[in-house]
Amino acid sequence: MMFEGNHSLPPDVFLLTSIFDEPKSLRPWAVGAFFFIYLITITMNLVLILLILREKHLHKPVYIFLAHLLLMDIGSCTTILPRLMYSISGNNMITKPACFIQVFFVSITATMQRYILSIMAVDRYLAVCHPLRYNVLLTNSRAHKAMFLTVCWSSLLAGVYVVLLIGRTFCKYPEIHKVSCVHMAVARLSCEDFTINSLYGIACASLTTVTLIVVVVVTYTRILYVCLHSGPSSEGNRKALHTCVTHCLVLSLFIFSIVFVLISLRMSSTNYFPQYLQHVSDSLFYLVQPFANPIIYGVRTAEIRRSLKRFINVRIFWNKNPPLASLSTITIN
Repeated sequence: MMFEGNHSLPPDVFLLTSIFDEPKSLRPWAVGAFFFIYLITITMNLVLILLILREKHLHKPVYIFLAHLLLMDIGSCTTILPRLMYSISGNNMITKPACFIQVFFVSITATMQRYILSIMAVDRYLAVCHPLRYNVLLTNSRAHKAMFLTVCWSSLLAGVYVVLLIGRTFCKYPEIHKVSCVHMAVARLSCEDFTINSLYGIACASLTTVTLIVVVVVTYTRILYVCLHSGPSSEGNRKALHTCVTHCLVLSLFIFSIVFVLISLRMSSTNYFPQYLQHVSDSLFYLVQPFANPIIYGVRTAEIRRSLKRFINVRIFWNKNPPLASLSTITIN
């Protein structure tokens, strides 16, 4: 590696921008805060995933898609937060292979999240507009196949990001002005022209984001039309709209965060986008989304609420019943 200036670093090493340098006395508290939030986020997502796997009545396409979305949330924050905590603790160096691996997983989780949200919008459209044919049109087997194809396609798109970075010579001082390795932030450190990297990044982001927006607009316009023309006082319509509002909350949060991240990435080379706003945009995408999704679905989805309450009552509070009553109940059952 050749670097501009008199800076010297070990070969094949990048520097991630620290959230803050001073005062050092706050670093342990910051690491502890991030670790606590990370632990809560992982726990909430895992609880819902295990609940979906455990409860047979939740073995439906909509919950299959939700489980994969929550799994992507775990992957997203796990890709970023442990590395971020390590950087805050004082070592913000990352090797080139580790950086490229992070680029891959950041890309694949973001792409998967967009496609899963698109598929969930289609699922709600089929459930509301074609309720009698829903179980025929979308079976569990087809839901699993859709997820498998989504993983393969997202892996291909993310793999191209890494291929475009491998083999490049990095002659600029290797400081990545982000809290994680992302494709364009790394590409800007290259000696060669990175126009192809920029065009591919714009094409992929446009393809996945525009696909999400178009699918959501078309499906939810049709859902509202069907609900309004079949009687607004219908109990089924109220339940359908309630489910759609839940999905829209997650969609709105995701679209807002991804647009904020894209804008901050494109403006990071200017003086009009402060460094702290870049960190806010990163945390919004990598932390807030995985933290909020299980709360939104857990609070607003009736089947998940009932399953969670039943699970808690059985596993935690069952000892409060009189032993003889419990024994007789088990014997009768």
